[in-house]
Amino acid sequence: MGRRQRLHRGCRMYGRLTLYLMSAAVFAAALLTGPPSFDSTDGAEFAVCGSRLETAHAPGYPLFLMLIRIASMIMTPLYGHLRLINCLLGALLIPLGTWAFKACGASFRASAAASFLFASSAPVMAQLNSLEVYPLAMALAFTAVALRGTRLGPYGMSSSIFAGHPVSVLLLPLAWKGRPRAGILLPALIPATLLLYIPVSAAISSLAHYGHPSTPGELLGYFTMHSGRLSVPSPQAFYTAVSPAGPLTWAVMLALAAAAGRFRWQRDVPIALGVLFLASYRIPDPAGQLWVLLLPLCLRCAEGMDRLCQRWRPMRIVTALAVLTASLSGIRLADRRQDDMAMRWTMDVFASIPPGAVYRPVAHDCFYAAYATEILGMRKDIVLSDPFGNFFELPLPPPVPAYLGDRPVYISRGWERQPDFRLHGLLFIPANMEPPPPAWNTMAVFSFTGHSPDPMAMDLAAEAWARRMVQTHDPVLRDSFYRRAMELAGTEMTGERIENLRDL
Repeated sequence: MGRRQRLHRGCRMYGRLTLYLMSAAVFAAALLTGPPSFDSTDGAEFAVCGSRLETAHAPGYPLFLMLIRIASMIMTPLYGHLRLINCLLGALLIPLGTWAFKACGASFRASAAASFLFASSAPVMAQLNSLEVYPLAMALAFTAVALRGTRLGPYGMSSSIFAGHPVSVLLLPLAWKGRPRAGILLPALIPATLLLYIPVSAAISSLAHYGHPSTPGELLGYFTMHSGRLSVPSPQAFYTAVSPAGPLTWAVMLALAAAAGRFRWQRDVPIALGVLFLASYRIPDPAGQLWVLLLPLCLRCAEGMDRLCQRWRPMRIVTALAVLTASLSGIRLADRRQDDMAMRWTMDVFASIPPGAVYRPVAHDCFYAAYATEILGMRKDIVLSDPFGNFFELPLPPPVPAYLGDRPVYISRGWERQPDFRLHGLLFIPANMEPPPPAWNTMAVFSFTGHSPDPMAMDLAAEAWARRMVQTHDPVLRDSFYRRAMELAGTEMTGERIENLRDL
């Protein structure tokens, strides 16, 4: 074997070792920075729906639920065990991202570094260390980009949309190469058959039956459920979506992206589409979808690294240090080790409900209650209901009765149009009940002193303090509770609500 061959073989072994180490680092970071219990967004819902193969919120995420089902059979349906799915997917993002960026023309070293920068950024890591569908969507999107120009390209792109997440369609210019041909477009229809899971699961779901999408009309309503969230682009909405990445990560990414040079439509149009989408889509936790902008932006970063390192060799050390610094910052910002607010809230709520009562939660409170009762086996004595009939077997649309037979009804939200209820502790109870004063000092939510990258977790903590504020008559204590609630509020909407509640 000649010297050149030995050098080439050594470089290949070094490259593989680098990918292994990066993948191991992402896996370890995702595993070690995860929450001690279920998260405050969709993780509890996915754990319940996946372990039972039932119907989650639109658009259903059938492949992700199937992965959860397999994992729950191998291990258990506990959130902490199921979270390993995303830790493994996070490790796969490094080789898949390297493969994708190389397919777009970047060098191996730059592709690997850019993939690590992507996977360790705060918005991405915050999905890898929880139970969310986006890591699967990222892995499939990288695969689609890597397959660009091949016969499997259309199939890969279709898989990223139907088996991953529909927002992947914004990456179509990046994943598409060459002219469309009917022979290779037909296999692209195969991943769409996963959507048949929705009406099939709806017919057999007994606990989680989001939207009951069994008929064609119900299916149409189910798949267009979130269309109303699109609105006129807003700079404030865009800033809210991108700010969780942190200034250091943005400084490194934008500097490397600028070094990539001139505009190229296939590479850069997805960036523009991502900016437009994030500025137009209104959800409480928009940072979860920031990956659709970061993925094409990191391709520019890879090309920028190549240009910088070709012009001046010492830039290899500078760019490596910049990527490492941004990655450490991203992992720190995504740390969820203190985020047990959803569990604290659920335990305090369940502790305040008497045996045999009816509990009617709303929105994410339904996810928490379903997970706590179905997976953890808590409070099997209470009857659970949902105003929209998306969860449980008993729907209770408004107006809600204060009693069902001799069972008192407890509801999680009753600020308006519920004259038969009054706020007591963390819940609204029948107005004619006279229970003992709330045991505020024994509630776990008020001993929470941590932080979470999830604004909904912080909003939940703020909501607890706001409800305590409303029920406190001492002006000094009331003001201190108000300030604590405002400190914890994770979104502007919750801050405005607390302001309005201050005068009640």
